[in-house]
Amino acid sequence: MRQSITIITVFILGYLLAIIFRSINGILAPNLIADVNLTASSLGLLTSTLLIAHAIAQIPLGVYLDSHGPKKVQIVLMLLATVGCIIFALSSNIYIMTFARLLIGIGFSGSLMSGFRAVSMYLKPENSALGNGIIMSAGQIGLLVTSWPTEYLLNFFTWRGTYGVFIVLIFIVILLTYICIPKQGYTDNSKPVTQRLFDLKIVFKDISIWYLGPLIWITGGAHIALLTLWAGPWFNSVAGYSREEVATGLTINAIAAISGIFLSGLIAKVLSKYNINILKILTTILIINILSLAPIFMLPPSIGAYFWIIFAMTGQGGILSYPWITAKFGMALSSRANTIVNLGTFVIAFFVQWFVGVIIDLFPLTSGSDYNPMAYHISFMIIFGIQIIVLIWFFTGQKHLKLNKTEIEKI
Repeated sequence: MRQSITIITVFILGYLLAIIFRSINGILAPNLIADVNLTASSLGLLTSTLLIAHAIAQIPLGVYLDSHGPKKVQIVLMLLATVGCIIFALSSNIYIMTFARLLIGIGFSGSLMSGFRAVSMYLKPENSALGNGIIMSAGQIGLLVTSWPTEYLLNFFTWRGTYGVFIVLIFIVILLTYICIPKQGYTDNSKPVTQRLFDLKIVFKDISIWYLGPLIWITGGAHIALLTLWAGPWFNSVAGYSREEVATGLTINAIAAISGIFLSGLIAKVLSKYNINILKILTTILIINILSLAPIFMLPPSIGAYFWIIFAMTGQGGILSYPWITAKFGMALSSRANTIVNLGTFVIAFFVQWFVGVIIDLFPLTSGSDYNPMAYHISFMIIFGIQIIVLIWFFTGQKHLKLNKTEIEKI
């Protein structure tokens, strides 16, 4: 029990740092715009580069997690993230900073999936959904850190100095990973890398992935894209919040995301005792998430602001798919299958985050420097429409998402 708690805690810290660097530009946006002279689209591209880097790394990540285990993969990748963070903090060149964000993205690409792999290796199967939920929800504290705490740090440091504080924390987590995570459990590196990559065809050929995956991609991707960058500017430009009020709004969103992800795992564990299909729970949560986006662009900002809380709470309901996928494809393929789902999420997150910035740049600024509220309305409306189409597609494939009795017992 104590070992399980230690393992989960270490991977929580790693994922927390990943969330910090994924979302920190949301609070640093005014500083970056002023210091590096960024437009909305360049800010979106710079920030979302980390997400496409996450996506690029997912397939090789899955291969090496299955063959070398979470400890080695986590340490190596976080060292790479450290290099990227140092380059970013020292540069003022947009191209070098974009390259640095690419390194950071690759470096933190395994933080969540390494934790999920550790859960599947060291915890009982019936505790997998809850263990995954704990890691993902506690890691979302990173969103909380990049609200008021980061705003407070900016009273004492420049944005570069603030990066330096977090770089020190990366080294601490690397050391804890090396000391606290035990020797590898179930891994298989007997096959050459080419063969392990070839085994991915088993996942890609399974039609269930092509019905389940898109729903997780579009909801999780939009959630990451909006919550880690555009929620802050929305509070400022659309709702008219001051910088302090923006920090408060982001803090509330962070708390909502943390509680929502934890509750998803807890609810799944409780309801599984009553033989309720985990995908039914997932579907309910993601429908709520999709519908919560509509009031944000349809209602007055004073009301729409409250729906950000629901959006934040429900956007990562796709986490409940990971135990289902592990049961479907087995432990030997679990990391590769889960990282394929993760890949799609980050690809969508990249395009959504960049797309919103492009739409914003199509509209003239208001009050001299604020982004035009209409740009948010149009971009959010388009995202909502795509989500509805994907949800319909998901429902057409229900017959392909049924597990056999043996697979159900593994969840």
